[in-house]
Amino acid sequence: MTSRESILAAVRAARPAAVALPDVRTNASSTSNTSDDVREFIVATEVAGARVVTGTRADLGALIDTAYPAGGRQVSAMDLLDANAERLLPHSFADTDVFVCEGVVGVAENGAIWLPLSRLRHRSALFLATNVIVVLDRNRVVRDLHAAYDAIDVAAEGFGVFVSGPSKTADIEQSLVIGAHGAKSLTVLLIE
Repeated sequence: MTSRESILAAVRAARPAAVALPDVRTNASSTSNTSDDVREFIVATEVAGARVVTGTRADLGALIDTAYPAGGRQVSAMDLLDANAERLLPHSFADTDVFVCEGVVGVAENGAIWLPLSRLRHRSALFLATNVIVVLDRNRVVRDLHAAYDAIDVAAEGFGVFVSGPSKTADIEQSLVIGAHGAKSLTVLLIE
């Protein structure tokens, strides 16, 4: 027996017994929302660097004004602030101070929110705006990504993205940089 063969034989002999993979679908939670899910979503969202403001849909205009009182150029994919948002060209969002859009589903386990193209109008707005406000109905918060994928159809549109907190990277000299590839701040308006 060669040294190579003896080493491989020793590795094979020390190998642990095979274990079946768990069936994650049996452990996945339902898409029903609980108050614990909402609390966990708020905590996870804030840990990711976003701010969470709660309120009602009736107070949405005031909540947006309170979130970013400095004003500047505001564009809304929800037709709250700019009825001409669909006519804007993608590169025109480069000087947008605040972009407002509505999320489809929020994920409690990681604070992520699903944003399909139909809710953004232009995908560039999400990445070029300095500040982003995502409006999310608190009844659309689900427990985990399994439940989120059950609630959405990723093939329905040409673009969609899960967003969790403002843009950040630590690639350069392991220094955290906020806003390196997108928005410098993200505010979630969690509404009833």
